This record gives sequence, C-alpha cells and structure tokens, in this order.
Amino acid sequence: MTAIREMLDAPPAGWDALTVDPPGGHVLQGTAWAAHRQRQGWRPRFALFDDRRAALVLTRARPPLPGFLAYCPRGPIAAGDPPTLVAARAAALAQRLRAEGPIILAVDPELDADPVYEAAMAAAGFRATEEIQPSRHRLVLDLPPGTDEAGLLAAMSKSARQRIHAAESGGTIVREDAAGGRLAAFGAQMDATARRKGFGFGSDRGFVDWWQRVLGAGRARFLVAEHEGRLLGGLLVYLQGGHWATAFSADDATLRRDHPGSMHLLRWAAIRGALAAGARFIDLGGVDVPGARRRPQPGEPAWGMLEHKLGFGARWVESAGAHEIVLRPGVYRVGLALRRLRRRARGLPVR
Repeated sequence: MTAIREMLDAPPAGWDALTVDPPGGHVLQGTAWAAHRQRQGWRPRFALFDDRRAALVLTRARPPLPGFLAYCPRGPIAAGDPPTLVAARAAALAQRLRAEGPIILAVDPELDADPVYEAAMAAAGFRATEEIQPSRHRLVLDLPPGTDEAGLLAAMSKSARQRIHAAESGGTIVREDAAGGRLAAFGAQMDATARRKGFGFGSDRGFVDWWQRVLGAGRARFLVAEHEGRLLGGLLVYLQGGHWATAFSADDATLRRDHPGSMHLLRWAAIRGALAAGARFIDLGGVDVPGARRRPQPGEPAWGMLEHKLGFGARWVESAGAHEIVLRPGVYRVGLALRRLRRRARGLPVR
C-alpha cells in the first residue's frame, strides 16, 4: 500500500527532478509554482511517498468555514508508473491530510484517459469534477527520433504552410523574449482574448509575476511575434516531462487582417524550438471548454482553434479529468449553500 513517508513545509533538494522532469511531470508541481502560490496566500506542502515519488499540495483556509481546501495541481504525477499507482498516491494524500481537517482534496494529474484509473479513483472515494485548469484534453505533436523541419512542414495542412509563409513574407518576425520585456503587453492581449471568448483570466491576478518567475527559473520560454517593433502576439511554453507544453497564447485580433499568420508563425517557432531541444513531443494546448469537455464539432466556438492546431499535424489526446474527494461532508455542504447565497445576492446563476 502506497503511503506518505514525509510531509514537509519546504522543498527538499532536487524537488523539481522528482516532480517536473519525469514523464508526466508538470511545472505546476515545481518549486517555482509553490513559491508563487505561497505569495498569494496558499500554503505549499511537499509530500514524499514511500515509492520515491513526490507531490506538491497547496492548501488554503476558507473562512468562515473550518478546515481548508487542498489541491495537488497537475499531480500526483505518473513518472512512467501505471495509473493504479497514481490513484494510490492520490488516496495516500487524502489519508494523510484527513487528520488535519481538510474540507476537500482535488487532484488532476496529466494522464491519458484510462478506465483503469477511473475505477481506481472511484474505489478510493474520489469523484470526477469540473476542470480546475483551462482544458482537459490536449493536441499533441509527436517529435520522434529522426524528425526534421522539412518533414514537419510536409505533414502540415496546406493552409498552415501558407499562413506561415504569409507571415514571413509580410515581415513578421518571431523572437524569444527571455527577459520578459513584453510580458505586460502580452497580458493585455490575454485579457482581450478572454473577454472576446468569454473565459476568466485577468492579468492583474498575478499572471505576469508568475510568467516572470517561471522564465527566471528556466522552466519556460516566451516567444513574441512582432512587425516593425509592434507586438502582434505571444506564446509561452512550459518545459516539463521531457517535452514542451503551450501554456498561454494570444494575439491582437485587430491586427490579423494586416498581419495574417502571426499565430501560425509563433506556433511553428515553438515547434522548431522543441525539436531543436530534443523534446519527445510538443503539447499545443487544449481547446475544450467548460460544459463541452470533448472534441469540438463544426460550427462550435472552439472548432476554429481545433482546426488551427490540427493543421500542424497534431493529434487529439483524450486525458483523464480532475477528481476530488470530500473529506468533511457537512462543512462541504455548508460551503455550497454559502456559495449559492453569494451568487444569488450578486444576481448570478445559481447552480
């Protein structure tokens, strides 16, 4: 039976080698994210399992409710282990935290969908819940040994190649902004994209600070597309688990007509960077949305983004979703009732 050997308040040496670097590892399980969230009022806990694996858990009190919320962001990671062991680690976290009074524990490791995992989680008392991160599923472009740029270009759709060439011939350049000088402007583009597409973001919630921190930690790359010094768009990728993963991307929609193909050129630059770095694949990010955690259909809002990413030769990957276990049911029910009252008072839909 998997158990937690130690639960620490500070990361031991080599933490990121346990939680970010292995297969299935994620930047949100690393020390940079722990430090960022600690500044925002969360308490990071560093769990070491008896099978030599590890998991970052973030906890936060929710006054006036007793107890706290616990979240294992993009963890516990698989690190190449069977899904049953991942579920066993989630169960071990719940068992260890239970005595401390948490209301709920949520986990969402980055795993391919697997009925064996679902069954193991259900047996441990977890249930599926809405995603905490933006997307559940992913678009993945494999970069096996022997892959070269010519082959990647040939495998793209004709329209993707045309848009890349249009951006290049139009004078758009893509460069790496390692110092993050364009992050604030990129944050404004993310805000505009969120308003246009109707999802929550808000760069004032600390995202620019986070981007600066993760760049400084060497766990991300930030690419920008510019034309004569004007920012057309940006793309930030995480470096984790032996691959590159698109975390944030946005452009200035008002400039698309005059500068077509900037996002195609940005994504192509990221693909080339991952290939040059020896990454096993690049994750182009998800396109599913709340209420439609599935492959978008023609005519739906997310269909265009799906076509955009498929145009690079990416494949749709069904991923396991977020799960939670309620550890204090009475307090949890009170919390739900309070949430409904607050939403009703603000004139928001009550679910």
